[in-house]
Amino acid sequence: MIIWKGKGILIFLYFIVTIIAIAIMNGILIEIFEMVTAPIEIYVGLIFIVTGIWTRLTAEDYYIDKEGRRRSLDLDNELFFIKMSIWGLILPLIGVGLLVWELIKELCG
Repeated sequence: MIIWKGKGILIFLYFIVTIIAIAIMNGILIEIFEMVTAPIEIYVGLIFIVTGIWTRLTAEDYYIDKEGRRRSLDLDNELFFIKMSIWGLILPLIGVGLLVWELIKELCG
């Protein structure tokens, strides 16, 4: 069973690269600036937001025609039968939800 079509598999790659980048930045902030670590929900929320934005920005395919104009190329880029442009909306919403949940948890508890 194939779960992606076109560039849909890149969502997994974006997720992994974002995890690595945020982990490195977190390590640098803790080591150099001696900052305290944040709750895991904050990091996961940021990972979902960055991955979603990255997915949204790369969801569409374009080509340059003979006259030099940028034209949209109609390809299906999907993951689990959901288009990449929709994933670009779902993932940041999950990330913002996690950040708000953590903020509410900190304020109330």
